[in-house]
Amino acid sequence: MSSTRLAILSPAARGPMSLPASMGQLVAEVESHQEVWGCWLQSWDMPVTTGEIAPFLDELSRQALHQEREVIWAPMSSADGAVRLVLHGTAQPEALRRALTTLHLQNFMPGRVLHCQDDDLALILHGPRGPLSAVNHRLIEALEGIALDVAVSPLWDKGHFRLLLTDMDSTLISIECIDELAEHLGLRRQVAAITERSMAGELDFQTSLRERVRLLAGTPASSIDTIIRERLRLSPGARELVAAAKSQGVEVGVVSGGFTQFTRHLQEALHLDYAFANTLEIIQGQITGQVLGDIVDAAAKADILDLLAIGLGTDAGHCIALGDGANDLPMIRKAGIGIAYHAKAVVRAQADFQIRYGGLDTAAAYLGWNTA
Repeated sequence: MSSTRLAILSPAARGPMSLPASMGQLVAEVESHQEVWGCWLQSWDMPVTTGEIAPFLDELSRQALHQEREVIWAPMSSADGAVRLVLHGTAQPEALRRALTTLHLQNFMPGRVLHCQDDDLALILHGPRGPLSAVNHRLIEALEGIALDVAVSPLWDKGHFRLLLTDMDSTLISIECIDELAEHLGLRRQVAAITERSMAGELDFQTSLRERVRLLAGTPASSIDTIIRERLRLSPGARELVAAAKSQGVEVGVVSGGFTQFTRHLQEALHLDYAFANTLEIIQGQITGQVLGDIVDAAAKADILDLLAIGLGTDAGHCIALGDGANDLPMIRKAGIGIAYHAKAVVRAQADFQIRYGGLDTAAAYLGWNTA
């Protein structure tokens, strides 16, 4: 059965707009009628075709134009579905207006508000079923220049996801551990030179890591404790994201190309279920400059995600991967949902969702964990 969805966005100071009596009689359901982010959002479902009420819609648009309001509508069918729009950041009417206008061009219409508190807004969208990647990239382009995060995501049932696996350096924590260790030891220039060669493609990750670790030979292992105590800081929203995941019954792990001393600290501090990283060889209280066992590189991160999923009786499609660098891409691509956190452009382009401005708790908003 065909129907028409209608929405009006008005400046908060103007208040809501009344429908003509002739149209009000056609309303099957009022989905939204409230003030959000400095705007009045009104939305209705009408069990008539757009053609049947075209003259009313045209007149309503003319009236709205003179009142600095925006009116949008779109035909709907039984084949359409529902998804979630999330805006996370300082409330800005312009952001909401741009988002709804952009989504309307892709035949999505706003429905009821799921959550509106402080810097979080989530509402239902009605529109075509299908992949959302292109929708999200267009939405981000439309909001360029506005410092907030935005995503359109499916309405997953609780229990859909079983595992959240996150990178450590510059993701779960705000520092790069090996760089901080090098700085502490006066080796930043030498380590940076190796990193630069790796980024230029002259060295693969494994070779790059082993060369950097060799520079640490003879360093007291206590230097690691100093870095943890004095320099290691959680990224904003880290605790909130882990708590939200746990509340959903999702297990959480950290996987890193860094070192186990740091991941073990995070596992204890955040009560993580899993922690994977590289093991520095330490003999008689000194770092030898060697890494024990296999290196945790990009391929290993993806393999670990697969293995943990199997251990939980599921597959990668029910897992979430979060990271910022190219070595996170294999696990981001493999996971059911991949999230780029303050990431390089190549990672943002291939992730399902991007967090460009906010903290890690933005991921919880995208996943609907703060509205369940």
